[in-house]
Amino acid sequence: MDERALREQIVVGCQILSRRGLVEGFGHLSARLDDGSVLITPRKPLLLVEPNDIARLDSAGQPVGGSGQSPLEANMHLVAYHRRPEIRAIARTHSFMTSAFAAAGQSIRPVHGLGTNLGEEVPVHSDIGLVSNDLLAEQVVATLSHHEAVLLRGNGTLVVAPSLREAVMRSIWLEESATLEWRIRAMGGKPIWLTGEEVDARRSIEPNDAVRAWDYEVSMLRRGWL
Repeated sequence: MDERALREQIVVGCQILSRRGLVEGFGHLSARLDDGSVLITPRKPLLLVEPNDIARLDSAGQPVGGSGQSPLEANMHLVAYHRRPEIRAIARTHSFMTSAFAAAGQSIRPVHGLGTNLGEEVPVHSDIGLVSNDLLAEQVVATLSHHEAVLLRGNGTLVVAPSLREAVMRSIWLEESATLEWRIRAMGGKPIWLTGEEVDARRSIEPNDAVRAWDYEVSMLRRGWL
């Protein structure tokens, strides 16, 4: 995908996350281009982002394009891309139910099929506050390790993926997993988490969940259901 098309896709992703209530005034999306540079949303509410606002950073984090100023936590994206070459996109959200789990220091495990797209577990990074320098970013990415996402105590989530569409959809499915577990516990039940074998089996059977789900979300936007 060329840069212009990716900028437009990021804007759509911003609108989807906003419609879903996973971001409000804060949060960001990024995606890596083939040359290693990174497109990242600027310091403004995602619902207001336009294609040309999106900053382009080189691998060292220096601005090389776009009119917007990169977010304070851009280093977290850059370190994740550096440590995990397979990552091509990152969503940074402040979803409500996942924030409750993070505040409780409780990781999230899948209880439904779509939750398997986040792997067997999403851990909690216990340090609170903005990830405003490289050292703090390295610590977050160490907690992320091989996982598909990490909960930031008091500071939202970081969701990684091999494509922008998957980063957005994984953010939605992570919130769904947290909401389902909360409802199970609220009705006096105990979650039956999917096992590692069940996670692997579900992901191998339905590898294109994100494509179908993305198309649905885009159709909702086009119908004006924002």
